[in-house]
Amino acid sequence: MHIAVCDDNIADRKQTERLLGRASDRRLHTTGVLYIDSYGNVEAVLRSPMLYDAFFIDMTSGPVNGFQLARKLIDAGVVAPIILCISTIDYPAVIEAALAKVPEDVTEATNHDILRRQLQKQILYLRKPIKVKELDEMLDHAQSLKSETVPTIELRGERDTLYVHEDEILYAVKNGNYLHITLTEGRTLDILSTLPNLHAQLAMFAHFLMISEHCLINTASVEKLSLLKLTMKDGKTFSVSLLELPKLKKALRENTP
Repeated sequence: MHIAVCDDNIADRKQTERLLGRASDRRLHTTGVLYIDSYGNVEAVLRSPMLYDAFFIDMTSGPVNGFQLARKLIDAGVVAPIILCISTIDYPAVIEAALAKVPEDVTEATNHDILRRQLQKQILYLRKPIKVKELDEMLDHAQSLKSETVPTIELRGERDTLYVHEDEILYAVKNGNYLHITLTEGRTLDILSTLPNLHAQLAMFAHFLMISEHCLINTASVEKLSLLKLTMKDGKTFSVSLLELPKLKKALRENTP
């Protein structure tokens, strides 16, 4: 697991690192190594938050406290558990006050209700000084959530960063120095990358294939293949190189129930 520690008290931050390092040694032959990154400011931890499977946070002296950082992480799309480490700020009381401001008479689909459920289920607490048994319980919880979580893919555009699932990407087409990515529900995103780099990023997923030097597709989103012409489920058509045709046919056979 990848763990982020964000604490503006240097001594506390180092102690949390030491405790997590010892926990990593204990888990070496069971759940595996813990990879720990340590931060002392909000901006640093927000650069790549989707890398982490759990956050241990206590920010007390800056303009953004631990709860506010948790809110920023949730707004950025983080679904990993956020453990607020209680020292001088009573985080449970702060969150209880925040929940009291969320209207009760809202529908399931509203942002208010989503926020309520995230605050109640995603945020956990540890009191400082951190006890080994309680730390292990938090790590066990994070490990169980990690095993149940569907992996997401980070697509970083110039203005927006999207976190999507495998079946949301239909295809990517080379457009100069950019890749034009088409997603489900009519969404698109341009990213500064190459097709080989994107293909390498998607290597852990089974359905992505470069059908030419200009195009990468999700083979699960193919509607039909006719000779060297491919039609996607959204109606877009592409030419397939002879070199990639055998791989494509094999992938399409494997996709067929």
